Amino acid sequence: MKWHHNLLVGVINGLEQFFFHKRRSVKVVEELFEKNKKWGSRDRKIVSYLIFENVRWVRKFAYCSNIKELSTKKDLWSILGSSIVIKDRLLPNFIEFSHLDSKKILNREKKIKNNRKISQSIPDWIDSLGVNDFGNKIWDKEIKALNIKSNLVLRCNTLKSNINHLKKELSKNNIDSFLIKEYPHALIIKEPKKITNLSCFKMGYFEIQDANSQKVALSCNLKPRMIVIDACAGAGGKSLHMASIMKNKGEIIALDPFDNKLKELNNRAIRNGIDIIRTLNTSNKNLISNIIGKADRVLIDAPCSGLGVLKRNPDAKWNMTPKKIKDLIKVQDSLLEEWSKYLKKGGELIYATCSIFKNENTNRIKTFLKSESGKNFKIVKEKTFFSYSTGFDGFYIAQLKNCE
Repeated sequence: MKWHHNLLVGVINGLEQFFFHKRRSVKVVEELFEKNKKWGSRDRKIVSYLIFENVRWVRKFAYCSNIKELSTKKDLWSILGSSIVIKDRLLPNFIEFSHLDSKKILNREKKIKNNRKISQSIPDWIDSLGVNDFGNKIWDKEIKALNIKSNLVLRCNTLKSNINHLKKELSKNNIDSFLIKEYPHALIIKEPKKITNLSCFKMGYFEIQDANSQKVALSCNLKPRMIVIDACAGAGGKSLHMASIMKNKGEIIALDPFDNKLKELNNRAIRNGIDIIRTLNTSNKNLISNIIGKADRVLIDAPCSGLGVLKRNPDAKWNMTPKKIKDLIKVQDSLLEEWSKYLKKGGELIYATCSIFKNENTNRIKTFLKSESGKNFKIVKEKTFFSYSTGFDGFYIAQLKNCE
């Protein structure tokens, strides 16, 4: 492959923003594209690929280029050079790579074959967590799966289209997709392309949403005319999905502490043809105190480590820490205690995270069921969706019933 120096400079600038200035890789890539509008689609693809690859595999590439700790721009050029050597076997003749030895890089790569922490490029503490929760065999399969880039998955908005109609609409735009039986509203795109400019997107026929994320709304056992609370709605992907399952009949109260996310949710709801979602800043939850004990369903899509979605967000394994998880666990417990009060007798509480680890999932449910707030609840169903067995993001979903 022919490498262009100016593109690699762009990659280094992006890596510098991520590793040295702690910026999100997605935002870094977006800003690079905005600053370099002369880059064509192929150029953008190369730059984004190299940035995400080096974020994902930095521990492996650092080892292969004999770097103990990233601290200088030269170090960034070294890991970038290692990534190119390992993929292409041929290092571009640029002065920034002159200190690298391709044979040494490849020899060091051979040495880490049986060292999962380095070969799969993960922090020691995450590897220990995985082994403790799942054992070596399952964890080995799962971390390998989490290091494979995710497919682009769409969710059909059944209020405006159906899965076969949407597939045909995409095909008209030369976009091939396929269905999976276990995911009734999902279409997997074979070759990633820009799709938010399509008329069928602007008309609200679909949203972008991982297949296992779609399992959350499907697990809520929803019916039209229910009262539903989405306690951690964010930009509302799951609220929108629930509204479509409810046939846009009933009421969904979507809460979030960030007004910009609620604004985005309102805009998405308009595009989706949905008018049953009422958005509310979490700080104003006193405005819905009148429905305490009256909701049919409460969804808690809890803030979590995000360690189940490393396929699409490798940043998390470097930004997350055990201390941060301890703080998140406190939040998760308080959310279960607070929002369980809103359920009526016979109502269901759905707790979900995009983490696969027990300390954020099964352990939180066990703690809740032993608490005063959870003493009248029982588990209807709980499941961890692993990436290695599904091919999609890692998720956990628990369905609890209020038997008071």
